[in-house]
Amino acid sequence: MRKWLIIIFTFLGGIYFFIAFFLPEHIVAGRTDFQWTRYNDQISDVFQVILAVSVGLGVLNIFRIYGYQIIKGRKGWPNGLALIVAMLVMGVAGFWSEFGKNPTVTSFFQDFLFTGLYNNLGSAMFSLLAFYIAGAAYRSFRVQSVEAGLMMLAALVVMIGQIPLGFYVWHQFPTVRNWLMTQVSTPGIRAIIFGILVAFLVTAVRMWLSLERGSSKAGGR
Repeated sequence: MRKWLIIIFTFLGGIYFFIAFFLPEHIVAGRTDFQWTRYNDQISDVFQVILAVSVGLGVLNIFRIYGYQIIKGRKGWPNGLALIVAMLVMGVAGFWSEFGKNPTVTSFFQDFLFTGLYNNLGSAMFSLLAFYIAGAAYRSFRVQSVEAGLMMLAALVVMIGQIPLGFYVWHQFPTVRNWLMTQVSTPGIRAIIFGILVAFLVTAVRMWLSLERGSSKAGGR
């Protein structure tokens, strides 16, 4: 029974927004003015409440999983402790700066926790990822075939054309680099993005019709 309730509510929610996207805002037939999205604000509020409950359940699940890991002293418990402490500090400081109206707390949250700590940690993470990307590029650019040779040549031209030294090596390097980026790379990226969006659309339709096993099987009978 629970499985069919999930399927029915999923289908009804999807069909409402599907029809609202294609129908005009007002449908006038004689003296009748039909408006499909008349209660759109109330329905959107319901979905926002469901989203807030889902986020709350996710936070509780994080505390449950990592709290159990910390209590049992399992492998990696310092990482779980750091996650929970960071969530509590950022959450309390954020709510206090928003509702407490204390300039000192607001400055501490914005200047130290967010700008001074969070942004710098993100920059450090991406700088570490650069080394992994460089290692992956080195393994990918091993010239063992014609395709790998063309990729290596294009990468070298783009990198040399990007830096100021490339202009002094050959003044056409920036022009060739722009041509590769706009005429070769950009259409390829757009084709990849188009394929990804088509896959998203197919997955969304399958979830809407409850054809995905995970969306309907989790509810049980």
